[in-house]
Amino acid sequence: MTDTATATPRIAPGPRGAPGFGSLVPYRRDPAQFLLRLQRDHGELSRLRLGPYTVHLATSPDAVRRVLVENQANYVRGKLYDQFKLVMGTGLLTTDGRQWRGHRRAVQPAFARKAIDAIIPNVVEATGEMLDRWEAAERAGEPVDLIAEMMRLTLVTLSQSLFGYDIRDRTPLLKRVVDESIEVMFPHGYVSEMLPQWLPTARNRLIRRNRRIFDRVVDDIRERHAATGEGVLVRLAEEARDPETGEPWTDEEIRDELLTIYLAGHETTATAACWTLHAVATHRSVREELEGELSGVLDGRAPTEAELPTLDYTRMVIEESLRLYPPIWLYPRDAVEDDVLDGFHIPGGSSLMLSPLVSHRNPAVWENPEAFDPLRFTPAAVKERPRMGYFPFGGGPRMCIGNLMALMELKIILAMVTQRFRLEPVPGDLTRYGDSVISLRPMGEMWVRLRAREGGRAHG
Repeated sequence: MTDTATATPRIAPGPRGAPGFGSLVPYRRDPAQFLLRLQRDHGELSRLRLGPYTVHLATSPDAVRRVLVENQANYVRGKLYDQFKLVMGTGLLTTDGRQWRGHRRAVQPAFARKAIDAIIPNVVEATGEMLDRWEAAERAGEPVDLIAEMMRLTLVTLSQSLFGYDIRDRTPLLKRVVDESIEVMFPHGYVSEMLPQWLPTARNRLIRRNRRIFDRVVDDIRERHAATGEGVLVRLAEEARDPETGEPWTDEEIRDELLTIYLAGHETTATAACWTLHAVATHRSVREELEGELSGVLDGRAPTEAELPTLDYTRMVIEESLRLYPPIWLYPRDAVEDDVLDGFHIPGGSSLMLSPLVSHRNPAVWENPEAFDPLRFTPAAVKERPRMGYFPFGGGPRMCIGNLMALMELKIILAMVTQRFRLEPVPGDLTRYGDSVISLRPMGEMWVRLRAREGGRAHG
């Protein structure tokens, strides 16, 4: 239990690490597995050194609630987000305080329930196009890579729904640039990361080149909006005003915000879709229960706005997938002032990590945490658990602005794919976690073979 009134807060336990480096080497080798071992060996609140930085890992529901809700003003983005700014600039993901509040308020209407319901037809249409391509691949006996397919699908739906822009012709280029940018945003501890940005190193040239590509895409989106009026998010950004000065957003503010939502919005949803489809493919009983619900509710149709809320088991499958494989698996923060979490001292100026991946495997909260069991998310089971034991979209004021959109997309994708195909993972497929702090990307590719289901064609 978090106790902010502890008279003599203790120093949290943790690994000794190597002189000068602390635990930096094993952390860099496999961040996700390292943090899972940290919870196993040292408990729900642990302390470690990563090079010159003191970092705490907090995984108990009470500590998570303290950081994200009760004392959230004390925990800011901090130094671990500096790398993100190299790619995204200063948008919702990288700012705090007044600037963040003003930007969040300006773009929030694009993510309201009514706005999300209005883009359901876009998601259905794009998913149907993908499944038609899959039909040809299935007839030819060719496997498909879930990662590439989901990245393309979510990029197309996000572009059309929020930006009023057809990105289809540019998806191969943007996938490469996004992958390179994610590599840059993850701090590896290389010397090249510590050099000034003005030096013409290979890394700095790559950052500048990719930023120019992103800026051209955003400029094209804004030009199209100016000509057609399409793109609800672009309209909100163009009309936004500083709440104190009344001044419109600068071109840089608009570009950074649109780019932030572009990058964060499609990549994380695609990652979640990959893990969810893979989980269904590898758990026969789950797949059969899911097929039964979809057959009874949809009978081969694509889901509509009215039918999506009735797909209870589909929802539970997605929520269990988000438990085991949360796309945003790490939330770094810096403590502004001293605090106490779970009876342990958190010094002001130190860094803190919250990890849904680790908290969602906390044996004090989850029974048999490594098992895939959608029934953990029946209403009765959810009511019995601590609320902040599960936080795939964060929590408090800074909960992910796109959570409703992501859940809607995942429901439609899972329902339409499951009605038309059974997926069989290709033997030897690598499904270990990625090493990025941006999202829990699978390592390598995720190939599956397609088996068409007789009479399973989902139509709009």
